[in-house]
Amino acid sequence: MSPSIIDQRQIQTLGQLISAGGYPDVPSLLRASLERLITFWPAQAGALIYQAPHGELLAFEYGNLDAEVANTIAEARDSFSRRTENTEPAIGYYALDDDRQLVELTIRSNNQMVGLLHLVVREGEPENTAAAHAEEDMVVLVVRALGGEADKLAMLHRAEQDLRELHLLYDVSQSLAANLDLPSLMEEIKRRAPEVIGAERISIMLVDEQQHELVLEASDLGPNETRDFRIPLDKGIAGWVATNGIGQIVNDVEQDPRWFDGISLATDYITKSMLCVPMKRGERVVGVIQILNKRSGGPFTDQDLRLMNTLASQAAVAVENAQLVRSLKEERDRLLSKEAEVRTAIARDLHDGPTQSVAAIAMNIEFIKRLLRAMPERVPQELDILSELVQKTANDIRTLLFELRPLGLETQGLLATLQQYAARFRDPNGMQVRLEAPANIPRLPIEIEGAIFIIVQEAVNNARKHAKSPEVVIYLYQEEDNLVASVRDRGKGFNVAQVEATYTSRGSLGLLNMRERAALIGGECRIRSVEGEGTTIELRVPLA
Repeated sequence: MSPSIIDQRQIQTLGQLISAGGYPDVPSLLRASLERLITFWPAQAGALIYQAPHGELLAFEYGNLDAEVANTIAEARDSFSRRTENTEPAIGYYALDDDRQLVELTIRSNNQMVGLLHLVVREGEPENTAAAHAEEDMVVLVVRALGGEADKLAMLHRAEQDLRELHLLYDVSQSLAANLDLPSLMEEIKRRAPEVIGAERISIMLVDEQQHELVLEASDLGPNETRDFRIPLDKGIAGWVATNGIGQIVNDVEQDPRWFDGISLATDYITKSMLCVPMKRGERVVGVIQILNKRSGGPFTDQDLRLMNTLASQAAVAVENAQLVRSLKEERDRLLSKEAEVRTAIARDLHDGPTQSVAAIAMNIEFIKRLLRAMPERVPQELDILSELVQKTANDIRTLLFELRPLGLETQGLLATLQQYAARFRDPNGMQVRLEAPANIPRLPIEIEGAIFIIVQEAVNNARKHAKSPEVVIYLYQEEDNLVASVRDRGKGFNVAQVEATYTSRGSLGLLNMRERAALIGGECRIRSVEGEGTTIELRVPLA
């Protein structure tokens, strides 16, 4: 081969290979370069392996590689990794059967070995001509240029990909931050999160701290599948992630001992690979996001994990905000319901008590007017009756005002107020209220004593409406560092778990209100009841 021919091929091949900008991606560049190098040598077949700067490994073959060639190439690749080498690149030769040999060239980028090129060529007489050396140098030069161009193209595409992902992540985060409706937010995350990774499906599970379970709040199960699922926090990959707060890549779920296939079987969906990340707010895990099966069929990567960790952190803030908004709305609805209930109770008490009494007083006055003309001797007796009715009405009104706001709390304290409450209590069905308390009950801040009184009052009213007990006893005492207020009856009792499970359908939140009010003052409200044996409501409030 003449030097003039080599120079012409140098110019043509280098011009084609160095113009990497004409290729859409690294695989296209490497595949085309392998074909041209085989033609340039010329060779019968060839293979190329390349490791990108971010770790991705690409391998290509061209032509017929028989078993002997394939095994030799595989052995040569065993020790390959992207690494720095300061030696000059050289051509290596492996002898094959018949008249063939395997040529090996290292693909370089700067001082790093980034790949290997193997060409199957016919073995000929060694040539020491200048043309032969020039041809060999030419191949080394081309392969070196190939490594540098591949690296530049790989880094360019990674930068473009990172930019697209960051832009999408920004759009998703803006969308999540603006959504405060929890069900709508779950659907928004379900729709947008797979776009970031390019996945087939997504499952979002929120932590139920009371039940120690993960609840499937949103899942891409299909158009007609809207079932809810619960799994224990100690089960499955999702449970492990929620418990440990560390994201996981599992590219073969069947090989992972933590894999729980209950939901996959129930939804008839085959999960092959999974990326699972915690939704963390500080150190608190509020849920997990599971990304299932890449659309490309490839594995999940560390880059995917970093992106989803970022998205999950933003989703956690959005979910917590939405939960807070929902809690506030529920609390508002409870307050409105309680206000309506109190208004109804006041109206009923006014109608059945003072209103009836005032009407009776008015009738008695008219009756006394007539008696004054017809039978004046009976007027003093009727005036005495009227006086008793007026006193009873005034007492009923004072009792009603006392129950609405016991002013004695501020001046006399909780014990004296409960004593007055028990003494004033009247029930149309004859239920009595008795207070058992020592005289040395310590005082607490007025707002705490007010909350204790309201809880006791609520417990007594519940007993009056439901217990059918002849007597309710209020116990007030100090136990170690707690003030204990207990309301006990010997009525019909109830199933606590069943009542608490049907709050929404029953429309009554008395027990829940007592517990929440107790929590607001740092206390604890315990409810014990046995059907046929009665109920005990116990409130424990720290003295310190």
